Parts: sequence; C-alpha cells; structure tokens
Amino acid sequence: MRNISGSAVLFALLWPVTSCVSSVEPDIDLNTSAVEDQPYYSELTKATRERTIFKDFETRYIMTATYLSPEFRAAFAGRLERVYKRGEAGFQEATTKAGFFVTLNAPGGDDRIDLTNVHHWTVLLESKDGPLKPVLIKRIDDKVRWRPFFPGVTHWSSEYLVIFDTPSVDANSAQMVAKTAIHLTLANADAKVSLTW
Repeated sequence: MRNISGSAVLFALLWPVTSCVSSVEPDIDLNTSAVEDQPYYSELTKATRERTIFKDFETRYIMTATYLSPEFRAAFAGRLERVYKRGEAGFQEATTKAGFFVTLNAPGGDDRIDLTNVHHWTVLLESKDGPLKPVLIKRIDDKVRWRPFFPGVTHWSSEYLVIFDTPSVDANSAQMVAKTAIHLTLANADAKVSLTW
C-alpha cells in the first residue's frame, strides 16, 4: 500500500469544496434569500398570512396569501432591483386594485389546490358593500422567478394572482386615522379560511 502524504490528503479533501464555492471570487456577489433581506422580509411578514389546514389527522393543504399593498409592492420593487437588477414595478394588475399573491401547497400536489376551479373554490373579499368576487384569478407558473421573493413557493405548490375590483389600501399604514381591515375568504370542501390584515 502506498504512503500518501498529509498535504496530499488535505488537498484531495479541500479541492472539491473550494472549486464549488463561488462566493470566494471577488467579482461574485451571492444574493440573499428573502428571509435574509431585512427591508423586504419585514414588509413580506406584515403582508403575509399563512394557514395549515388539517382534516382527518392529515395535512390537506398549506395556504399562504400576501396582500399586495402599496408598501409591499414598493419593497418588492426594491428586492427586484437587488436580485435581478431591474427596478420595474411588479404586480401591475394590483396598482389600483386590491390584489393577493396566493400559494397553495398540498402533500402529493393534487387537484384540491386549483384555485381557478370555481366548482371547488370560492374566493371572496369583504367590502363595505358586501363580499366581492375576484375579477381575476391567474395561475402563475414561473417558480424560478417567484422563489426569491416568496419562501412558500416549492416544486409542489401552485401560485395565483388574485385581483378584486376595489381600491388597494395599506392596512398597516400608521398614517391612516381609521384602520381599514382587509378580509379575504377562501373556501373549499375541506375548510373555510378567513384571513385578515
């Protein structure tokens, strides 16, 4: 058996590690995750509600909804600039209307999470005039684009943009004299989930 020197063994062990770590290079800046991006994550946390629905001792689905308030959209535009070097505003559909980014995740990824199926889901926004139905429920398919912004986006989740024909307000704004509560209801055969901002 050959005698291998200690430095050769060390080189053999470290070579794969150092050849894969790109952040060692001075001209590469790795992007932070959404959780590590404090200005963005603070607004994301304020704008997001998450619920896990259990039925018959099993997880039926996990629902995450982010209210696309003016403050959240400004934070999103800032993170978009930091990540993709593009300062364009996101969620143009929600500029003047109340909008939500909804993620549904079900173990096994079955048809229970198709929010566009009006026979399986009811989506309502409470307003002073009564409950409103959405004017748009659009499935969003580009997971690579959305994963850096929404930690709940996974291989098995389904993402939707939900827009209501009512003005967008910032429910968390300190300048509002009377807070405007936002109530989103999503219901299917398993449960009715009421989310409030």
